[in-house]
Amino acid sequence: MSTPEQDTPDWLQDVWEADAAQGRLHRAAEEIADRRALAIARGVSEAGRGGRETVAVRLGSRVGAVDKALARARGAARPGHLPYDLTDRLFALEIAEVAPLTAPQWQALHGLVRSTVVDVTWLHDPAELLAGEVEDAEVDGVDTDDLAATVRSWTRAQTVAVLEALRQDVDLATLPTRP
Repeated sequence: MSTPEQDTPDWLQDVWEADAAQGRLHRAAEEIADRRALAIARGVSEAGRGGRETVAVRLGSRVGAVDKALARARGAARPGHLPYDLTDRLFALEIAEVAPLTAPQWQALHGLVRSTVVDVTWLHDPAELLAGEVEDAEVDGVDTDDLAATVRSWTRAQTVAVLEALRQDVDLATLPTRP
């Protein structure tokens, strides 16, 4: 019997992995740019009067580039600015509160999630949609009715966190597991 993961073409798996890697790189680049901007702002402040020009000369740059960094630093430093890794942290907290599954159940979910197209229509009720996918699957050694009931008990945030973790090929052993 083929599993849903085996039915997913290699090229699609590669696209998903590239998308996830690109997202991680984008978040890292944003954090680095913010840190650089904050350091430039600190340099301007420490230099005092004429600090913008002084920092521009030290960087081998233009005052306009320093001004752009200062504008970015104001945005990065404001109290309402969300940390770059906020969703990663939120998802980790949500997954930690998910009722533990058995290793075969996580394996089954992993295969289903990797072979299912998840789009914005899933935002309204992702647990119900994932539970429906579970019920439609035939997985050896897993009571899909029991697994579907557990998935239905998850909150929207927990379900999205699980979807994201399984799409990014998280180590299944790190997920809440019961014997």
